Amino acid sequence: MDKTKNFVNLLDAPFSRRGSFFAFANDKNGWDLPGKCNLWLCNCRINMLAMSNDMYADNGFRQIKIELVKDGKTLPAYISTTPYEVTLSSRHGSVKFVIGERKLVMCRGEDGLSLRLSTGPRQMMASIVDTLEESGTMIMKFGLTRLLMIPFAGELTTDGSTSVEIVPDKNGVIQLGLEDFVLDPVTRSLNEYPSYDECVASVKADFDGFCESVYPSLPAKYESMRLQALWQTWSMMVDPDGESDYKHTMVKMIHSLFEAAFVWQMPKQAIWLSNDLLLAWDIFVSGFAHLDKNGRMADALGYRENHGGDGLKPPIHGMSLLWLMDNCDFASIPKESKAFVWEGMCRFTEYYLKFRDRDHDGLCEYQHAIETGWEDAPYYDTLGFPCASPDLNAYIALSMEALARLGRDIGKPEDVCAYWENKSKELIDKIVKSFWDGERWFAFNAKTKQRSDSANIALFMPLVLGKRLPQEVIDKSIDFIFSPDGFATPYGLASEGLTSDYFKHGFTRGSIIVPTEHLMVMALEACGRSDLAKEVANNYCAILRDHGLFHIHNALTGQADRSLTAFGEPALFWSAWASSCYLWFASKYGD
Repeated sequence: MDKTKNFVNLLDAPFSRRGSFFAFANDKNGWDLPGKCNLWLCNCRINMLAMSNDMYADNGFRQIKIELVKDGKTLPAYISTTPYEVTLSSRHGSVKFVIGERKLVMCRGEDGLSLRLSTGPRQMMASIVDTLEESGTMIMKFGLTRLLMIPFAGELTTDGSTSVEIVPDKNGVIQLGLEDFVLDPVTRSLNEYPSYDECVASVKADFDGFCESVYPSLPAKYESMRLQALWQTWSMMVDPDGESDYKHTMVKMIHSLFEAAFVWQMPKQAIWLSNDLLLAWDIFVSGFAHLDKNGRMADALGYRENHGGDGLKPPIHGMSLLWLMDNCDFASIPKESKAFVWEGMCRFTEYYLKFRDRDHDGLCEYQHAIETGWEDAPYYDTLGFPCASPDLNAYIALSMEALARLGRDIGKPEDVCAYWENKSKELIDKIVKSFWDGERWFAFNAKTKQRSDSANIALFMPLVLGKRLPQEVIDKSIDFIFSPDGFATPYGLASEGLTSDYFKHGFTRGSIIVPTEHLMVMALEACGRSDLAKEVANNYCAILRDHGLFHIHNALTGQADRSLTAFGEPALFWSAWASSCYLWFASKYGD
């Protein structure tokens, strides 16, 4: 039980693989010590509301507890991982687990130990079946699905209510397959299943191929976290499978609490994963497959439902598209796919112009905190809604410019392209006149006209417009950002000014968070300040490397705030939001 060989701690990140709804996790409030932890098999087809009412609420999305058993007694155990396998170990032996196919877990032990799988009292056995002659297969309820248990070596037994055990054969060996079915299980003959070693080889080929295609190496000072960051992103990726609502590859944010792909993160993921352009483009396109009849884009997509409800997030797709056009071999993208994006972005942009400009002054407003992406930012609390904010309008202006550029690329009529180009320039002019007081950026309530008095970094996001802004505005903005009253720390940029009356820890009231760092680095680059972009990126990379791939860090210490919870679940597991950003920052700025 050598903890130095642990690839990823399950207290930091549940263990999964690309495209799978299986995950392994430790206890909700578990320990990283033998006898003080439990291994759970999780079903990631969940949502936050379902999790809050789960029959096993003490353990959230954890559905089945897995324990080592010897002579009828459970053994104190320790959990360890490689990029491909999870091992449950005791002083009497161990059992290994691999997600060999996206819907198949294979378990193997050779030390004479039994393995017990237990559910909550109301989960119970869905049924016990013998679908293969003398096979002894069983079915267990597994959240929204069913788990077919196939004994390849050893024998399954059950107490008939809440637990199943596989006991070893005469050679002390157990091998158990756990296959996930949304509908009634369809069994295969035993020789149609892959062996345990074939399962490991499958995972290795999948993960290693992803690493090679995206980031085969990083600068030396960041290489130590490269594989863990790649694994975190890879393990959170979902693909269309004919059962879920996903229509393109997407990247979920974090397991359990935020078990969804948040759509405004996809344009960022597309930039971060752009070394594999076809993958990145598929991820970028994904959001446009989920527009409602008004052109509104979904907030978050889960297994079979929109987790975001009527939520909405900032329209950063235009900014990201412009970056992809400038930095990638855009000619390799099929024209029909570009046309699909153009139509979707046109509808999405027009949605804001029609439904988020209630006073018809030519400026768009946020109607709810969720729409801001900065859900607890103090200036929204002060102003209320509708809130006209400079960041939203800057993103809209870049979407208009992207429509003009992409339109020309795919052969749209010039008058259409010129229309969007002129609207972008008009909006940028209006942004400066409406939200800049000569020294600082502000937001205002579109009804009361009250101005914000908070120093929140979201107000400085118009810098993504770069040289489209007057140089004086750029210079004064950057001077404030890096002043003692601004946002600069040794760990990155805080989300609220360090001397602000509203500064405190949380999400966007002063913490260091992924969107702050990424968007501001993009903004600094757009303003011609690559030196400052590099400084911010390296400061942020260092805390991700040293303190973990979490999406929220304390601005004063650089450490992750592990006290954040929701529904009793730790709100901070490693996040693919952070891991992908780490890879891009490290590669781009690490030398």
